[in-house]
Amino acid sequence: MNTQLTDLMQRATENLEPVTPDLLERSVTHGLRLRRRRTVIRTASGAGAVLATVGLIAGGVQLLSSPADTATAGTPAPLPVTKPSAKPSPATNSAPTYKPGPTATKALATLQSLVAARGRTFADPETWGERDFAGAAYVVNDGKGAARVDVMLSGGGEANPCVPHRAGCTFLPDGSFLYMSKEEPTYNDGRQAEFSVVANRVMLYRPDGRNINLTSYNGPAEKGRQHTRTHPMLSVQDLTTLAKSKAWKLPPVRSSSFGKPTK
Repeated sequence: MNTQLTDLMQRATENLEPVTPDLLERSVTHGLRLRRRRTVIRTASGAGAVLATVGLIAGGVQLLSSPADTATAGTPAPLPVTKPSAKPSPATNSAPTYKPGPTATKALATLQSLVAARGRTFADPETWGERDFAGAAYVVNDGKGAARVDVMLSGGGEANPCVPHRAGCTFLPDGSFLYMSKEEPTYNDGRQAEFSVVANRVMLYRPDGRNINLTSYNGPAEKGRQHTRTHPMLSVQDLTTLAKSKAWKLPPVRSSSFGKPTK
């Protein structure tokens, strides 16, 4: 049995070439050639994919761009011109100028015309208010000290200080109510002794609810400034005459129920 196995092995290998250096070199060279081929195929495939992607991108750019933007063959495309952005305007800290309505402007002019007298000068004009109320003020100086005089015109809706009737109220024949207050302190605490500002005040309430409020102080301001004279420049009688003047242009009547001007 062993003899037969030995004979078979000798016959199977007697035609095989021995492993020579030349055979070994050819085997190594063939293996390197196969490896290089696979590498070239993979590289070519990757390059093809990149070229295809570039082609798609280029085609998309040409479709989106106008013919005028297309560069001539062989000429590099011009660089896009970037325009400098407009500089933002510097922020301003000034508040918008307040423009009073025509009623307030008219009230200021009327106040000056009614208070004007020989030797009186006017300074620091003020106006304020909306459609249904308006205010105006001046600092008037008659040579005996600067004194603030102001007026407030209302379309109505406020509580009448003379309802119920109290001291200082007078019922007028035309149905109006007149409230008068003489040298009323502007502070109700210790500051009154410091500034000593007092005011004469008159409020005229018309039958339709509209009212005129006039005040005269013995200093250039209601509060925060020292008094400049012993008594207010305009007396209660002076203010009453001013309140009854037909020169005032009052705002439209405002409903006391809803706070809106009536038709």
